[in-house]
Amino acid sequence: MIYRTLKQRILYYLVLCLILSLIGKIFFMNNECKKAITLAPHKHEHDPWNINEHQIEHEVYKAINKIRRTSDRDLKPIGVPEIDEDSTRKDVFELVDDKLSTKNKDWGPHQIGIIVPFRNRFEELKEFVPYMHDYLNEKKINHKIYVINQVDSHRFNRAMLINIGFKLARNESCDYIAMHDVDLMPVNKDLNYGYPELGPFHVSGPNLHPKYHYKKFVGGILLLNIEHFLDLNGLSNKFWGWGREDDEFYMRIVDKGYKIFRHGAEITTGYDTFKHFHGTERKRDYLQLPGQRKSMFSRDMMTGLDTLEYTLVKRQFLYIDGSLCSVIDVDLPCDVAITPWCDVPVKKKKQ
Repeated sequence: MIYRTLKQRILYYLVLCLILSLIGKIFFMNNECKKAITLAPHKHEHDPWNINEHQIEHEVYKAINKIRRTSDRDLKPIGVPEIDEDSTRKDVFELVDDKLSTKNKDWGPHQIGIIVPFRNRFEELKEFVPYMHDYLNEKKINHKIYVINQVDSHRFNRAMLINIGFKLARNESCDYIAMHDVDLMPVNKDLNYGYPELGPFHVSGPNLHPKYHYKKFVGGILLLNIEHFLDLNGLSNKFWGWGREDDEFYMRIVDKGYKIFRHGAEITTGYDTFKHFHGTERKRDYLQLPGQRKSMFSRDMMTGLDTLEYTLVKRQFLYIDGSLCSVIDVDLPCDVAITPWCDVPVKKKKQ
């Protein structure tokens, strides 16, 4: 009889402990949900960004939790969930952007978008992103780095990638851009990366670039503000393969009457002003197919920013040694009626 009473009391206390544990867990989860709502608020306005919003808010919440956990261990997060512009609500995108932006309000009103046309140069990118982040931070220049990665099978089209990068930078609070090669990094701390108010500023002028020295050269690193780039209608979309797109862009600048500004005698480091990657293992595509040469040396009056077409395949925020860049994978279309040289002809095997 006594044994049965003791057993009943033990079962009673076990059930009581279980109930108290469940109540505590429910209270804890309620607090966590309130935090989640604060971090990723639910807004149900009727707008074109309001697609898959619950799933995206959940992903943003997980990303913020990931950042919080890693920061407790004094570690840098390695990235955040992929962002698809076509299915991301604007307020959620701005939430992610605010958490990861380098913008400092004490550094002035301007923000530069570093546009990096890219394909298969990850070794250079690993050095470029943290270096440029530190370089611009030291100058107290607000910046975002956009790596426009061509993922289709066509020949490389640097100009179209820059046009795409410009559109993204303009839509994300950048008021000027740098058309910036990934294999060229500034060494001299006195180089100008400031807002180019009067006209295009060519940072890597022919008197400083380690490889290209002709007077009409405007490649490497060129700064333009948003209004000037729009007025020039961006770059031509007809240049597949390597080179000449910047020479055609020089013609656009001259036709519009802009003066190209460059460094003078104040920079004394000459051809040692920049670090340039001379990767002999990557052959540049200098092939000129029928009709291409004439087009390459002609002023393009037909294509540019207003005729730009592309497919956004994927977008990711990527940390490299703690420095952030935005990697945008794009698929470029080719109209063979206009540019039949966008693909290298496949040689038929002899039977």
